[in-house]
Amino acid sequence: MKEPTFLRLIENTILENQRIPIIVEGLHDVSSLREIGFTGDIIKLNNGLSLHAFCQSVVNRSNEVIMLADFDRKGVELQGKISSLLSTMGCSVNNTLWDYIRKNYNIKSVEDLPYLHRKSLGLEDKSSELKFIRRLKRKQDKI
Repeated sequence: MKEPTFLRLIENTILENQRIPIIVEGLHDVSSLREIGFTGDIIKLNNGLSLHAFCQSVVNRSNEVIMLADFDRKGVELQGKISSLLSTMGCSVNNTLWDYIRKNYNIKSVEDLPYLHRKSLGLEDKSSELKFIRRLKRKQDKI
C-alpha cells in the first residue's frame, strides 16, 4: 500500500520545510502546498531570472533545498537541470518526495497534490483534512 509511505513523506517534507526552502514552478504550486500544510519558505521558479541566475539566488539564501517541479516532461527537465546546477554550486538538493511521487503516482503537476493528499487520507472533503493539519501543527510547534 503506497498511501502510508506517501503520507509519511508529505509529513516529513512539511516538517523539513520549516528549515529548508522548497522550489516549485509557479504560484499555483505554492498555493497547493499551502493547502496541504506547508508553512515554510517556498521559492517560485518562474520569477523572470535565467536558470543560472535563479540558482545563484537560491544558493545565496540556503545551502540546502527541496526540489518539487511538476511531473510532466517540462517538469522532469527542470527538476534535472535545477538539481544539477544547484549541486554544482554547492547546494544540497533533496529530491526524495519528487522521486517517490513520480515513480508511484500518475499525476502531472504539484497542483494535483492536495487531491492526492486528501485521497490518501481517505477524506472526501477539505474540512476533514483540518484534523491532519492540526496534528501536524502540534508536531511543528514541538520543533
